[in-house]
Amino acid sequence: MKFGWLFAPSITSVMFALRTTIAALLALAIALWMELGEPQWAAMTVWIVAQNSRGESISKGRWRLVGTVIGMVMAIVLMAAFPQYPWLFLPALALWVGLCAGLATLTHNFRGYALVLAGYTCTIIALGAVKEPDHVFNVAMARGTYIFLGVICETAMGMIALPNVAGRAREELRKRLQGILTRAIPALTAVLRQKPGATDDLSTLLGSLQASSDQIEFSRIEIRSEGNEVEHAYVTLGLVARVLSRGLGLRTRMTSVTHQPEALRPFLEDMATALDGLPERLLTDRRGIAALVQTEALLAECRGRMQTILPRDDEDSLNEGIILTGVEVMLSDLCETLRSYRASVDGAPVSERHRLTRNPDWRASMRNGVRTTVALLFGAYVWEVTAWPQGGVFLTFIAVVCARFATFENTVLLSAAFFYGAVFAALASVIPVFIVMPVTANYPFFCLVAGFFMMLGGLASRNPSTAVMAASYGTFFPFLLGMDNQGRINELGWFNTTIALLLGLGAGVVIFRAVLPFTPARAGEVLRYQLKRSLRRLALPGVVMDEYVWINEGTQSMERAVRFAGSLSSDRAEAMLRGTLSVLTVGRNVLMLRKLAEHGSLPDTAVTAVDGLVRNLLRRKLPLTHTTATIDPTLDELYALERQSQDPSIRHDLVLAIGSLLIVRTEMPVSRAFLKGAF
Repeated sequence: MKFGWLFAPSITSVMFALRTTIAALLALAIALWMELGEPQWAAMTVWIVAQNSRGESISKGRWRLVGTVIGMVMAIVLMAAFPQYPWLFLPALALWVGLCAGLATLTHNFRGYALVLAGYTCTIIALGAVKEPDHVFNVAMARGTYIFLGVICETAMGMIALPNVAGRAREELRKRLQGILTRAIPALTAVLRQKPGATDDLSTLLGSLQASSDQIEFSRIEIRSEGNEVEHAYVTLGLVARVLSRGLGLRTRMTSVTHQPEALRPFLEDMATALDGLPERLLTDRRGIAALVQTEALLAECRGRMQTILPRDDEDSLNEGIILTGVEVMLSDLCETLRSYRASVDGAPVSERHRLTRNPDWRASMRNGVRTTVALLFGAYVWEVTAWPQGGVFLTFIAVVCARFATFENTVLLSAAFFYGAVFAALASVIPVFIVMPVTANYPFFCLVAGFFMMLGGLASRNPSTAVMAASYGTFFPFLLGMDNQGRINELGWFNTTIALLLGLGAGVVIFRAVLPFTPARAGEVLRYQLKRSLRRLALPGVVMDEYVWINEGTQSMERAVRFAGSLSSDRAEAMLRGTLSVLTVGRNVLMLRKLAEHGSLPDTAVTAVDGLVRNLLRRKLPLTHTTATIDPTLDELYALERQSQDPSIRHDLVLAIGSLLIVRTEMPVSRAFLKGAF
């Protein structure tokens, strides 16, 4: 239902909208009682800080306070450094906001928000005091007071409305991990059954893990760092990423052999059928013991079958061994993942501290900083040329939209939705401003009217398709009311403020389209740059990259590919996902081969050939035939060693290596074509 969020909202959405509306009106009432100059900023802060969970709200509130204090200090510094020198002050302000936007790109969660807030809070305070620079300290303290008041009111209302936050957060964290596992297992069984869309499901799930890892930070705040659940959750997500990467490799392993033995297919189907029951076992047994026992039994069964086929020398046994070694590695990692999940429920000590992390993107940081600086210089130029009385407000909201969305990649769509939310806020403010406020100064009656429109914004913010517009609506609706103890906003003032707001946000949208815009070509360029950077690290001589590091970087690249694919045509999206998946598969199997070489299972010539493959993959002008020329001789050498060896463990490692090398040979043309830009 398109408008189900409005006509049939969930109880959690209603409670969120209700408690945030009450907190906003309470903050506004206190600000009016304190006779603050612009009390609407307290209500705006409540809507800005309010998030879906208490952990998110608390985190955003904390970092908003940090960003506000930095912005206050910087506004005072800039005003003191450039008094009566607008064309020194305005470029300095533009550089400061650009610096904040650039640095924010290097962080994640609300730490980046604190940095962009430091930028546009400085703009709001400095431009608000530009007519009376001697009063900039008073303006800064007033703005800080609004922010602190709004954060306190939102936090207090959340504590009252949501008791036992720690217990709820602990249970939500368990359910989140359980949900990820119940989605991952069917994707793995689809690989075993060789379903056509198996890799798409695995890729999408792999691309969502970074966001899930980011959310754990908020669970830590709610749980208050009690127990080991949070650390185990980080480890479990990292293990899920490794299992999914094994599944992707198994898919390629199955297609790279000369043929699949008929005797293997019933065995793989039995494996898939047994795995089908794991999600239900996870739901009925919250500790995951039954699921772990069954997976360990499947692993033992897989290893037992391998012991019977590896001693044989026929082609069917070799192909079956190549596939089963991939199944064995996948099941082994799945067992380790389920053990970590069980430990997270039991609160056992953490034995491993690996987690998914985000690597800084310095190119994106530079791009966002330059774009934001150019945007503010453009706004300053318009203000100076036109001498528009509302030019300061216009420039302020250019800073708000450009800094706010600088850290997002598809900024055009997000900033446009933010603009439309402000349009709806302007339309909604007509009734309070033109009908209610002129005829009564009764605050309870005002709350009934304004609260109704705030409730609409709160409900819309819980709907993913309208969340960005709702964020803008909730922020700017109180702003356009123009509340004051000594009077009310007149019609002319409302029109001037509204026009300046919409033009400022609209100018930000235009700038995002004109200055370093997001395009399909740009999306592919960014993704290829990230993958090449990872491959260069993999190709460094003498550097042994940890498999977790590659999987972590691969997860981040797949997240970016999935996000970009939503903005592309179906053909381009499929090519981008396929190319990204191919590069990640090549890198992971190269690491597998190096690991086997460290154990002494591979000859030195095989290791040299693999290292040469990675280096040649990055050379744009080298023909593909040269890139893959060393694979076939190396495969022949491994085949010969496998036939000659009588040691089951060495033979097992050689079969595993042959499978990895076959995968590299299969995926190399796709990887090379994608890295060269042919998509």
